[in-house]
Amino acid sequence: MSGSLHGGAVALLFDICTSTAINAVNREGFWDTGHVSRNLNCTYMRPAPEGAKVFVESWVVHLGKRMGLTAGVMKLDSLDGKVCYSCEHGKASVGSSSL
Repeated sequence: MSGSLHGGAVALLFDICTSTAINAVNREGFWDTGHVSRNLNCTYMRPAPEGAKVFVESWVVHLGKRMGLTAGVMKLDSLDGKVCYSCEHGKASVGSSSL
């Protein structure tokens, strides 16, 4: 290992955190029956060193009837709070099936 957070781990953390952000704004009949990823675009700006604490911030950019977009950043938990990674996460609402 290179002594920094693995890129796959970064993507996993973003997948979980940005998906959870939807749960803060869903309501009955609107994004409440589940959602799946359409795409997950991660940008790696600088490595988070081994042993460093990181802070993940995620938010909902847009939720339409079926498609949505969330985003997030991962910062070093230090005084300067430099951004190490960012992401955009496209989502699709599963919705209730009429079958």
